Amino acid sequence: MSSTPDQTKIHFANKLDGWTTDGQALMATHDGAGTWRRVRLPGAVGSVSIAKLASTDRYAYAIVTYGVGSTRTTQLYSSPLGEDNWQPVVGVAVPGSGGWDIATNGSAAYVALGVIHTSLRMWSTADGSAWTEVQPVCSVHDSVRLSSTKPDDVEGMCSFRPERGYMEKQLVESAGGAAPVVLGYAPATGITTGFATTSAGTAVVAGVGAGASWLHASFDNGATWETPLAIPDVQLPMLDLDFQDATHGVVVWGGPAWSGAAVYRTTDGGHTWSQLTL
Repeated sequence: MSSTPDQTKIHFANKLDGWTTDGQALMATHDGAGTWRRVRLPGAVGSVSIAKLASTDRYAYAIVTYGVGSTRTTQLYSSPLGEDNWQPVVGVAVPGSGGWDIATNGSAAYVALGVIHTSLRMWSTADGSAWTEVQPVCSVHDSVRLSSTKPDDVEGMCSFRPERGYMEKQLVESAGGAAPVVLGYAPATGITTGFATTSAGTAVVAGVGAGASWLHASFDNGATWETPLAIPDVQLPMLDLDFQDATHGVVVWGGPAWSGAAVYRTTDGGHTWSQLTL
């Protein structure tokens, strides 16, 4: 999944429009967190799991799994910014309890949906008004993470062969709708929990396991890798990894469901990470 299903998630598209979920209910604010209200997800009946929140400059998006038994469906939902008009995106869905990821850039968005070892499909949109199915950047056996540094490009971190504290991690890119190309392989240490890229050619993958929490980074489009942050002894997941621009990024270590929590920030494009005082 893109994150643990019961992880509390908060996402803002701008200074006013934001959403939060505990994995089951979706709340929205349109006044900068002054007030919040629960919003409806039409058609999402039975057991509901919200795995991912994202937005472009036009739409908000959520990956939602709903239904019971054989009716379980993993579906992309969207709403115009500034509104609470969430609707399932027609055709952007897979049967079963799955997940995966959304990447956005400007008005463009990419979404991968799937059930591990069973199905994987991927779609793209230029502005949110129409979606086109595209070739997936990963295989059906991979855990899929997406990022986008240009509206016409999408990067993927395809993770596979999980072992105790280790996982193969393959960085791929699809540029301008072309077939995916393998850019390199991140260190196998850690089970993948996050992925982000920047326009400067930086790729960062988060992981947990093998006695620590990890951030592995490449600063040359995946050719070579280093590990700028390792937190030993206490194995907590590194979540919500994201870059605000080519130099500034954040990652959350742990959280309410674990024995500790902290926020780490980079101001030099991922080369160094420092814990914030909160």
